[in-house]
Amino acid sequence: MTQAALLLAVLLAAPAPTAPEPPSSPAAAARAPTLVVRARGLDERALAGALRPRSGGADVVLLRDVASVDPDHTFVDVELQAAELTVTIIVRDGRVFVRRGPGGGPRDAARLCASMLAAIADDALAPLPERATSPALAAGPSEQVPEDMPESPSDDVPLAVPVPPAPEPEPAVPPNPVPQDMLPRSDPLAVVEPAPARPPPVPAPKAMRPTVEFALSGGPLFGLGVPDADVRGGGGEVRVDLRGPRAWLVTAGVRAAGHVVGRTGPASREEQFGLARVRVSVGAGTWLRRGRFELRATANLAVEPWLVTHANQRVRPGESVDPAPLLGGHIRIAPTFAVTRRLHLGAFAEVAASATPTGNAVRVRLSQSRLFTMGGLEASLGIELRVDPWAKRPKQRQD
Repeated sequence: MTQAALLLAVLLAAPAPTAPEPPSSPAAAARAPTLVVRARGLDERALAGALRPRSGGADVVLLRDVASVDPDHTFVDVELQAAELTVTIIVRDGRVFVRRGPGGGPRDAARLCASMLAAIADDALAPLPERATSPALAAGPSEQVPEDMPESPSDDVPLAVPVPPAPEPEPAVPPNPVPQDMLPRSDPLAVVEPAPARPPPVPAPKAMRPTVEFALSGGPLFGLGVPDADVRGGGGEVRVDLRGPRAWLVTAGVRAAGHVVGRTGPASREEQFGLARVRVSVGAGTWLRRGRFELRATANLAVEPWLVTHANQRVRPGESVDPAPLLGGHIRIAPTFAVTRRLHLGAFAEVAASATPTGNAVRVRLSQSRLFTMGGLEASLGIELRVDPWAKRPKQRQD
């Protein structure tokens, strides 16, 4: 009985075995018990609040609130400038670590600080070759700022740490719009930019087609040569014009002209001589329209056969050979006015130059008297009537 009581007293006096402490993680063992934080360009209070749950249990204090601090601490400096975060960490032995990342809010800065602290604890982040001292030790109690003063990070003690120059940013590429259901749900800051609204397509204007028009003109002919300046009869022309939408013009025409000399009347038929000329021409030019007024100008090439008649019978002058046709060209200008949408009425003026293949004008003589002269410089004036049978009525506006 006495031995049992003695054994019980010994057991009660022995110290209770303590549970073995769980081995701390390398990251927790390497981190400083206190993190002194300074922020420039973003809210310090919000940064400290976002960093506390990511500090692994270390105390997080602001540099502006530090009156005295244990030398065994880690200094964290965060700067936001030009949409770029720069985090500088000075550990207790003076090593300096710098890392940059895209700009963001306090949560993004806290994530970058936590990843740097973990990398430093695992020796996965190389320090700078320089050493530095924490501004918390250099500033001392004078760094304390009253609570009611505005938070102005520019008055903090500058960080005397050489920071390597930032690499030149790559040219920004506009992000492609991402559907809302494809965004990562873990990042609450992700924002989807709506795709810009595309304007409705504009219908292409309908291409205008060339227009075919018919023209009828007529007037007298005048010789401009010296000494053969005289009236050389008159004639009329039938022409077809192809008018393009871009002010170009192609034309083709046939003109019949005649001239009679001698006495007129049934009794004097034997004394009448006639000249018949048929001109075939093609040309090109341009046109200008202002309201109802239109002006056309063309340059033409022409070939013009001719013949002489006496008493309504064809006469072969000289030897029994066919007369050579006239070859040449003319310039024509025709201003007109639109009477209706299909009918244009106006005038024309024409200057022509022509000759036989030998280069001479034609003079028809009877004995010593001259009957007709053709070729050389000639002019023609008259009226013109033009018809556009396919002209469309203008669309009426509907109110």
